[in-house]
Amino acid sequence: MLWNDLYIGSVAMTLGREETTESAVADGRYPAKENEASGFLATRVDDEGPTIDLAVRAAEAAVARAGDRASQVDLVIHSYIAHQGLDDFAPAAYVQGRTVRGDGFAMEVRQASNGGMAALELAAGYLTARPDTSAALLTTADRFVEPGYNRYATASGMLFGDGGTALLLCRSSGVARLVSSATTGDTTYGDIQIGAEPWSDVSGGNGWPVNINARVHAYLAEKGPEIYVPMVQALQQKEMLVIEQALTEAGLEPADVAWWIFPNQGLALTDWDARKAFGVDISRTTWDWGRRCGHLGAGDQFAGLTHLLETRKAKPGDRVVLAGSGTGFMFSAAVLEITAELSE
Repeated sequence: MLWNDLYIGSVAMTLGREETTESAVADGRYPAKENEASGFLATRVDDEGPTIDLAVRAAEAAVARAGDRASQVDLVIHSYIAHQGLDDFAPAAYVQGRTVRGDGFAMEVRQASNGGMAALELAAGYLTARPDTSAALLTTADRFVEPGYNRYATASGMLFGDGGTALLLCRSSGVARLVSSATTGDTTYGDIQIGAEPWSDVSGGNGWPVNINARVHAYLAEKGPEIYVPMVQALQQKEMLVIEQALTEAGLEPADVAWWIFPNQGLALTDWDARKAFGVDISRTTWDWGRRCGHLGAGDQFAGLTHLLETRKAKPGDRVVLAGSGTGFMFSAAVLEITAELSE
C-alpha cells in the first residue's frame, strides 16, 4: 500500500538493563555453543515490572518528543507477546489513560513478533479511512521473565530481551514519512508453534516456562526432518517478497535503502546469504545494536528505528526499511523516508 501524508511523528523506547551473554554462559544459564551460533553479545533485563509500564514510559517519551503533533490522538494500539502484569485487563486502555488520555479508540493487536508492524499498517489504514482523525499512538511491551519464560532456553537461536517502544503516527510533519507498507501471511507451517503440546484451559496450564523448542522438535518429528529446509526457504522467500512489494510500491530498489531493520534474532535463524543476494548489507542493518538487546517481542522494529534516530545514524533523506515476521506465519514491511532529526 502506498501511503499519502502520513508521518512518524516520534519514536521512543525503554529498555531493561544490559546483561551480557558472557556472564550467562559463565554461570551456566546459556550454553556456550548456543551463544556462539546465535551471535548475541547481551540482552536486556527489566527487574521491576509490570511489563505494561515499559510501554507507558516509552509512550511518555514519544509524546514529549512529538510536541503538538500528539495533541490529538484518536487511536491507541498496544502489541505484545508476554504477560503484561495482570490477567483480564485492557493494556491499550491503560497506556491511553496514563499518557494521551482523551476519548480515542484503544485496542490490542496480537500478531506475535510481528505485532508492532501489523499495528503500523492497521493504524495507517485507520487514519487514511477517517479524514477527521489526527494521530495514532502505537506501543509494545514485553518482559520474558521466569516462570513464564527462560530467556536463554525457551527458543533455540533466539535470545529474549525486555523493553517497551512507542511510535506516533500522524498527518503532520515528523521525523519520517511513511511511504509504503505490505503484509502477507503463510500458514503452511503454522503448526510448528503448536507441536504436540496439548490444549489447556488456562494460561500456564501445561506448566512453565513456555517451551517453544519442544513444540518445534515435536513438529519436525511428526512431519519428518526433510521438511525443515523447504520450510526455511519458503519463509525466507516470504520475507523477501513482502519487502520487494513495499519497495516496488515506493518506486525504489534495494540499492536505494540506507538502513534495514530486521527482527533481533540470532544468526543461526537468519539466512544472511539470501538477504545479501537481495541487496542487504549487514553493515547497513541494526544487527550490531540488536545483538546487544535480544528479541524485544513485538517491538524490534520500533526500537531499531529509535536507535537509528537517537544515534543520528539515519539522516534526513535516508530511506529505511522495517521488516517484521511472526509465528503463524505473518510478514510485514514498511518503507520510510527520514525527514528530520529526532528531538532529545
